[in-house]
Amino acid sequence: MESWYLLFCKSKQEQRAKINLQNQGFEVFIPEHQIERIAKGRRTIRISPLFPNYIFIKLCTKNCNFSAVKNTRGISGFVTYGQQFQLVSEQLIAQLKSMNDMCEITSALPKTGDVVYLNTESFKNVQAIYQEPDGDMRSILLINLLNKQISVSVENKGISL
Repeated sequence: MESWYLLFCKSKQEQRAKINLQNQGFEVFIPEHQIERIAKGRRTIRISPLFPNYIFIKLCTKNCNFSAVKNTRGISGFVTYGQQFQLVSEQLIAQLKSMNDMCEITSALPKTGDVVYLNTESFKNVQAIYQEPDGDMRSILLINLLNKQISVSVENKGISL
């Protein structure tokens, strides 16, 4: 009988562990989601694990070598409760796989109308309203100066939420 188990991985080594386990012939699943961020002033989309440091693995309970799995590169060990390895239901895995297929981009970026703060030399800690992106490295903001809203294009590095 095959069951899904939960493995704990070493920090940021989920993909390495997944590849090594797949090379050994195991079925492995890592739920992932996309995150939109500003990195080095540019908008980037990055795929990251939904549960950092955790992997789901399908194993045959009767004739599987659990120590081979535990000693795979990138794996810290099985998640256990007392002496029992943590079993994961087939329904939960099916739900996670369906959610993984319908994955939308999770944005860590401001939306139109969000209040942001400027961290540039000219406008230190000035409150502004986010309007829209201006290319990959800049954004257009509304700043309230002398009771008048002024539209300003600012580098993404100078914006904080």
